[in-house]
Amino acid sequence: MITNQRQQQFTQHQAERFRGMLASAQAPHPHPKVAQAMRAGWEDQLSALEAELADYDALQRTEPTTLEADSIVGIGEALIKARIARRLTHRELAERMQLAEQQVQRWEATRYRGVAAERLQQVADALRLRVREVFTFEPG
Repeated sequence: MITNQRQQQFTQHQAERFRGMLASAQAPHPHPKVAQAMRAGWEDQLSALEAELADYDALQRTEPTTLEADSIVGIGEALIKARIARRLTHRELAERMQLAEQQVQRWEATRYRGVAAERLQQVADALRLRVREVFTFEPG
């Protein structure tokens, strides 16, 4: 998941690199099966990078009305997506919370794992999010 402009630029650079390798007429390996496997790997990698870029661009272009987390662990990724959708940098979120920018960067690097529930709520408040918890019983 791309979480900031620096990562976006790096990912764009990597995607361009893979596009260049795929566009190269020269076989990457003299053995055809090895060359085919290498190209398939590059295509898969390029596809993954392009998907990440598209997700990041979509978050920046349109502000979603809802974000869902399928588990408690997924709350961190939802908070990161909300920050991106609100078009806030790490620094701007940190300023809203009266914290150092590095603290927000550390939390996001771990997808907010290990952060207290009260602090997660403070992040949500700073992002102007209303959190609604729903617990669904599984059969059995």
